[in-house]
Amino acid sequence: MSFGGERYFVFLLVTLLAYHLLKRRGPKYTLLLLASWLFYFALTPQYLWVIVLTSAIDFVAGRLIEDAPTPAARRRWLWLSVVSNLGLLGAFKYTTFLVDNGVSAARLLGWQVDDFTLKIILPLGISFHTFQGISYTLDVYRGRVKAVRSFRDFALFVAFFPQLVAGPVVRASEFLPQMVTPPRVTFDQVVEGLHWFVLGLFKKMLIADRLAQFVDPVFADPGAYDAATLRWAILAYAGQIYCDFSGYSDMAIGCAKWFGFELPQNFNFPYLARNIADFWRRWHMSLSTWMRDYLYIPLGGSRKGVARTYANLILTMTLCGLWHGASWNYVLWGLGNGLLLAAHRAYDLSLKGNAAADRVRSHPLFQAAAIAGTFWTVCAGLVLVRMESWPGGGLFGRAMCGAAVEGRHFVPAWVPLLVGLVALGHLFSGLREVRCRLLLAAPPLRGVAYAAAVALLVVFAPTETKAFIYFQF
Repeated sequence: MSFGGERYFVFLLVTLLAYHLLKRRGPKYTLLLLASWLFYFALTPQYLWVIVLTSAIDFVAGRLIEDAPTPAARRRWLWLSVVSNLGLLGAFKYTTFLVDNGVSAARLLGWQVDDFTLKIILPLGISFHTFQGISYTLDVYRGRVKAVRSFRDFALFVAFFPQLVAGPVVRASEFLPQMVTPPRVTFDQVVEGLHWFVLGLFKKMLIADRLAQFVDPVFADPGAYDAATLRWAILAYAGQIYCDFSGYSDMAIGCAKWFGFELPQNFNFPYLARNIADFWRRWHMSLSTWMRDYLYIPLGGSRKGVARTYANLILTMTLCGLWHGASWNYVLWGLGNGLLLAAHRAYDLSLKGNAAADRVRSHPLFQAAAIAGTFWTVCAGLVLVRMESWPGGGLFGRAMCGAAVEGRHFVPAWVPLLVGLVALGHLFSGLREVRCRLLLAAPPLRGVAYAAAVALLVVFAPTETKAFIYFQF
């Protein structure tokens, strides 16, 4: 069952009708939990046991932490949750990476090691629901939330299907209070849910999936294309990954509203960021704040001296890169972002209290240059994780730096048009610091916009929908 596909629409409609026909809390949440598990089973039937097992472990651990008579016992049950979640995540996501690198290292040392391949299929959404489970037990340990006494309620928090596979990463403190009584769905939630769902579908199917038809062949064989084509492919991939992931988040937020639940915002026009720290405050915000609160701050944050602060930034972002993917590309991407964050912090501190520097940095021309420079840096990172070979990545790097690259020119007219739509969306709402300016428009204008979006999807969307990029994480 593809998220956003025809079967998903049928599943969503049936679940919504049944959920709202039921009146009592217990049956409503039981239905929603079973529907969520059915949705997960339809995607990866062999791994339903993973989400059920981790939910059971975290549920029991939360109760034991809260009821533990001593701090040592509380820590012991906390470690049960953390080790179980990270152990399963590591086994599925990183075993092949470790084995492959172990074989390579052994051969470098002169040992004879036969070739063998591990084929481990990653359970969908495991990187997201394990983080939700860990945040829950940590919050119970810290006294920020009460342990849930109903396994059904806790399992629904973990498995809630609109955001199960690719986020946002929802915390217990955000979701569980909404479950005390089944939330009543307001008219505004129905309308806003429609808005975010249509917007997400538009981003995914009309922009991301269409741009993929240009991005995939160029990244597969960059040596066949000229520098201009490579530069457009980089811009197109920046648009594709943003619309693909933010599109999923928008659809998840919209679906949740129809059940009466509010999910956190996950993107805030990241390509308008003025520096790398600002970018990470705007991109995949639910993960960025999770890494800050559950990794960076427990490591010491900025409380233990300058050198320790920089080390914590670099380590946090390196692990963030590893979370995104089990390959050296992602490790280097995370390390690079950590070094950039440390460098930006040093730069910021060096200018603290400098009135002249503040005037220069607040000037519109400086801010425009800062946005352009940050975007270039972000695109360089995207090349690192998207490239299919190091020589190919070198060609993209040369093109980004303005060097000539020989090859054929291939940029369909719709590529600049779709990239321009992404830019227009940022300028239309992001520059005005509005989450979506269309929500402020008069109802008739909004109705026309939604109808036009649906018409464009019907006419121009690709017939074959690609899997969401973040499903692989």
